[in-house]
Amino acid sequence: MKETIYQTICPGCGIGCGLYIRKNADGKLSIDHMKSSPVNLGKLCRFGMKLPHYYAKENNAVNLVNGSSAVAETAIKAAVEILKEADSSSIALLSVGNTTNEEQMAFTKLAATLETIVQTGVSSECLNVPMASLVEIENAKRIVLFIDPYVQYPLIVRRLLAAKKNGASIVAVGTQPLNLADETLDLKPENHDELKLDSESLIIADIHPNSDIMLAKSLLALAQKTYAKIQFMRPFMNSFGTGLSGDQESKKVGLAELLEDIELGNIRTLVVLDSDPIELMPDNEAAVESLKKLNNLIVISSRSSPITEFANVVIASEPVYSKAGTFLNTEGKLLENSGAGKAGVDALSLLNAGIGGKAFTYDEMNYLVLKAIEAQKEKRSVVTECSVSVDGVSSPEIPEGMYELKYLYNPFMWFDQQDDNDFVLLNRNTVRKLGLKKGGCVNLKSNRGELKMRFRVEALPNGLVLTAKKLPVARGTSTIVSMEGC
Repeated sequence: MKETIYQTICPGCGIGCGLYIRKNADGKLSIDHMKSSPVNLGKLCRFGMKLPHYYAKENNAVNLVNGSSAVAETAIKAAVEILKEADSSSIALLSVGNTTNEEQMAFTKLAATLETIVQTGVSSECLNVPMASLVEIENAKRIVLFIDPYVQYPLIVRRLLAAKKNGASIVAVGTQPLNLADETLDLKPENHDELKLDSESLIIADIHPNSDIMLAKSLLALAQKTYAKIQFMRPFMNSFGTGLSGDQESKKVGLAELLEDIELGNIRTLVVLDSDPIELMPDNEAAVESLKKLNNLIVISSRSSPITEFANVVIASEPVYSKAGTFLNTEGKLLENSGAGKAGVDALSLLNAGIGGKAFTYDEMNYLVLKAIEAQKEKRSVVTECSVSVDGVSSPEIPEGMYELKYLYNPFMWFDQQDDNDFVLLNRNTVRKLGLKKGGCVNLKSNRGELKMRFRVEALPNGLVLTAKKLPVARGTSTIVSMEGC
């Protein structure tokens, strides 16, 4: 049976794991491991292994105008009319990095014509520039982890194990012991000096739309002070590609601030490129209520998601694996798709021309991307303007008898995909205190309702509950809950 094979990267995070997507004559997809990929040597995490489901035909976006099917030309024309009539001072554009550099560059052109910038969902206080390579993980003498690599970025685990084999010591900062760490330290930011970092050390943390940006800034300051290298992992396939546009110096706000501006009426028209705030925010319902306050919502996307259900206009592009284009992974390595699809760039060109800007081609965007990458190489150092004291970093107060429910983000959560991690983590003291039985469940209750969940025992501090699954009882990354057995 004839089939088409696409060389692409996994959209699950910013590592950029190489793989092949096979598409047979019936449209059925399967994956094939790419052992020649320098990033992952053919290995994939659970999310990567489930890509045929992620890319299933029923998940592809379709062109819509006010909820009705439309051809691409009609959808683009409707979007042009909306943008021409909208108040230019209340238009915002959002792209977190779920598409190619070329589409990202084209989106930036549209933003320039609209006299605004592309928001990336992360505050501009920490710029979007890769700071260390994955190989540097293996060569570091001391590694300090502010992430859980097993859950969040599984494909760097083998790099960490190689580092240990080379003699590195690994310290996990947090509340949950990690098997590969030599020690786990539950340190507050003001005590980070105890980490004993130097120029042969490497800090690994991450930045995402729900990050505590003050903590991220304090880690940058720590790296500067100790001459340690720092690597911020990112949750989207081309997060670092969003830093290629010419608007890095412009003020960018976090996703929560963007939604707040919509709530306040400062933003009336939102244009998103392969980004869904409903999926990205911990509180899906609150994000929906914020987006309902928009006058106009235009979605340009390869994938159907909650936001496409009530957008005024949806302009569909081809699935990411079949696009022509490039990506920048977490270390700044340029990766390229073998696909030839250019529908996304073409649609953005028509949009830009329709509102008075210049039309452009894929080749022109690719040229600008390569030029921007050369310019960005000069910025691969710790960013001085991110220096900050740790005064703004704080921990929530937990009332007596209550617990803190915290998210441990993973690729499944960012894309609202089904995951088999259908449990919460508790420590043994909590299990005893609540009288929980093996195989039973725990009832979590907050001011948003209650929910029964299975549980697993882990070595955690008292009062902490961890989840790698979005739970409706949670309001943000940290929620105060009560619990009882069930």
